[in-house]
Amino acid sequence: MFRRVIIVAGVALWAAFCASSAAADVDAARTGSGQGADRGSIVLKAGKIYADPSRIIEGGEVLIEDGKIVAVGKEVTAPEGARVIDRPNGTVTAGLIDANSTAGFTRRTDRAEHEFECIAHLRVIDMIDLGHRAFERLASAGVTTVYVSADSASVIGAQGAVVQTGGPSDQRVVREAYGVKATIGREPIYKGSRSRTPRRRGTTYLTRRPTTRMGLVWVFRKSFHDAQTFARGSKPGSRGAGSPVDEAIPYLQAILRGDIPLRIQARAQLDILTAIRVTDEFGIPFVLEDATDANRCVDELRERKIPVIFGPLFDYPSGLRRGGGEANRYRYSTPSVLLNAGVTMALSANDLTGEAALPQQAMYAMRFGLTRRQALAAVTTTPAALLEIQDIAGSVAEGRPANLVVWSGEPFDVTTRADVVVIGGCIVKECPARSSAAGKKGTGGSGDQGIEGASDGWWKARLRGVSGDLDRL
Repeated sequence: MFRRVIIVAGVALWAAFCASSAAADVDAARTGSGQGADRGSIVLKAGKIYADPSRIIEGGEVLIEDGKIVAVGKEVTAPEGARVIDRPNGTVTAGLIDANSTAGFTRRTDRAEHEFECIAHLRVIDMIDLGHRAFERLASAGVTTVYVSADSASVIGAQGAVVQTGGPSDQRVVREAYGVKATIGREPIYKGSRSRTPRRRGTTYLTRRPTTRMGLVWVFRKSFHDAQTFARGSKPGSRGAGSPVDEAIPYLQAILRGDIPLRIQARAQLDILTAIRVTDEFGIPFVLEDATDANRCVDELRERKIPVIFGPLFDYPSGLRRGGGEANRYRYSTPSVLLNAGVTMALSANDLTGEAALPQQAMYAMRFGLTRRQALAAVTTTPAALLEIQDIAGSVAEGRPANLVVWSGEPFDVTTRADVVVIGGCIVKECPARSSAAGKKGTGGSGDQGIEGASDGWWKARLRGVSGDLDRL
């Protein structure tokens, strides 16, 4: 009995500590989350500024005015009354960009329209909850911009959206509609309302393809075949089950013309190769998402110049990744393999937020072969280019929106955290500065505070939260 009490108390203590840590991060992210936040003049000073992954300014400063970056350099001229945030041991980078996120979905059943398998005429922006807690957690981790992708329950899904995770509410939506996502794998068959074969008792709207991978590929090919046929001024010979609805045809034709980018989620090697084969048939370029087995298709990806949004990296697959067997052959070294082979690659945390978001993905990728500059490019400049927002995001440059992160040390080191996050010129997170004296007493590098030197800092706030939670047990 005594052993059970000890085990329960230990589990409760650990759960309370984790909960208080997450709450502290979310509370910090809420500070100045956009409405009524100060957008006056701000000067960020840091020991190092990554203007972009290939250009570093030692001991630099960034001046922000009216939500824009006004000046970047060794020393900037700040107007009178400007707020100065000085982190001599920190680094400044552009806000991180996740090019394949699921943030903002409120209910699992709301993620896809199940009446049809081709819903390219619908838009994800119409169901995103911009007040969802996931955005706050992403902002707290240093992720300032995300592409919210359509759910994988449809063979050809809806149009995604590019949004900011915080900042002024009237500037959160960067692109209302961008790109259409298709899925080649098991999820359109099993996810959400599962497709069913005909039954003796009758049929419903769920009695349709795909029920196998063969049927899934047939729906994909049929959709684009019909779009091609209509574009030629003819009519398809059959418009039965599996054919796209009339409303989707113009969007499929725009994909065929290259006006709307196509993204395909495929994890297993057989699905990646199938995606390449069917897009070759119609001459459609595409961006590969998830791509767990991309290391097994390097030659095909390089030959066709197919960009890859890879991730997430994980210890063990979860959810549908775990049950379907599509992620059983994952490798931590895949990002390094792709980049070394000349494949364009961006990192993504997909459905992971908080501490498991992009900073941890970049940390894992560095542990298994990427340089810091490669990892930084994979979460800033590369996803910005893939989303065609490179003129407004991905690097620290004059005239761009002020989406910036001040890190406590070198980006993606295990002891480094996002100390200050600025989105649209608004400070959405600011942690107390870590003193040098406190850093010497700690156990980690990058100025990590020890408990003895915590004063009014990070550790003490968490311990207060744990103590309060234990009092309520």
